[in-house]
Amino acid sequence: MKCPNLWLRGFGFVACLIAQLFPSARIAGQAIPASHIDRFEGHPRLIVISDIGNEPDDQMSLTRLLLYSNELDIEALIATTSTWQKAVVHPETMRALIDAYGRVRTNLLLHTSGWPTAAELDKRVYAGQPGYGIAATGPGKTSEGAQAIIKAADNEDPRPLWVTVWGGANTVAQALVQVRATRSPVELDKFVAKLRISSISDQDDAGPWIRKEFPGLFYIVQPSTPTGGEYYYATWTGISGDLYYRNCAGADLSLVTNEWLDANVRSKGPLGRLYPRLLLIM
Repeated sequence: MKCPNLWLRGFGFVACLIAQLFPSARIAGQAIPASHIDRFEGHPRLIVISDIGNEPDDQMSLTRLLLYSNELDIEALIATTSTWQKAVVHPETMRALIDAYGRVRTNLLLHTSGWPTAAELDKRVYAGQPGYGIAATGPGKTSEGAQAIIKAADNEDPRPLWVTVWGGANTVAQALVQVRATRSPVELDKFVAKLRISSISDQDDAGPWIRKEFPGLFYIVQPSTPTGGEYYYATWTGISGDLYYRNCAGADLSLVTNEWLDANVRSKGPLGRLYPRLLLIM
């Protein structure tokens, strides 16, 4: 099954997951049985790949993700490059947000259980490939982020492993390169079958390369140029509409202004204070 880009930073994969639960699709009025349906108990397993630090948006996204981390099993948070940040990664920004989350976790526990500790999340922060695109991958270039993907996929947990890509995809590419070089075709197929990739767009040349080299990999994306020229069409820009791309006619834009965020988010505790001001979009 191919899904359109249903991304809503941090939880868009759920929409496509729901779509998979239907046992059939219809083409020209005829029911087509699904070739595979994911079934599992518990929370979705999640790896986040982010070019955090290049502009405010991913810091916003991770802040929001931490506020429903009790609904997910976060396996890894991987700081990576992208077309907007080609030569540096910022895991320290992830750690700063997690530290602030740790200071509000007691309040979160008043509402429900299941919140991971800050120490647990901090141990799951990794640096991905340090350079840009496919050129930064290859033999002997496996980053700690790529190794974290391999380790999580090798876990005997029967649940699929969702990898959400908010920036460049070359850390995923490196994990696949490493597994293909060191395992049998059968073992490679088993590894690929565990992965569910959901990417906001192609923000380096690794995404198209992955889809060409591993056509059996489950990969949700609106294919695009690495420069983001097709962002106007991306569903993730329509969380509440946005003034920059102006792509959501009729949307309520009142909650995505710096003024509203100053009054209702940034003034609300240590985690709120780290919610940055808009540069382009939220």
